[in-house]
Amino acid sequence: MTARAWIALAFAAALVGAELAWDAGLLAPRRPPLDESPAAVAAGQAVFAFRCAPCHRDVPLPGRVAGWSAQRAYEVIGRLPEVGRAGMPPFQGTEEERRALASFLAALGAGRARQP
Repeated sequence: MTARAWIALAFAAALVGAELAWDAGLLAPRRPPLDESPAAVAAGQAVFAFRCAPCHRDVPLPGRVAGWSAQRAYEVIGRLPEVGRAGMPPFQGTEEERRALASFLAALGAGRARQP
């Protein structure tokens, strides 16, 4: 094999490795930690009232999210169709709304917020 072929092969392997690392989240930019301030919880409560309350108005969630961290809530929001038996739709909000909703759900489970 020629030197040029080895270089091409090494370049192709590097590209494949980089793509696999990107897909695994190893090269994605780091998100800042979730904000659990009162302002973030209030913003999340507004997101809940707008996006979630139409279906969850009569479904008490505090017991279901008790003990959840904001990080766990964030992860669950990202995979709603796989959660539970009710066939949840995917979350249609923005990244900012998802982060705020996660803070609200953690506060709700900890008794620091009320379900609208």
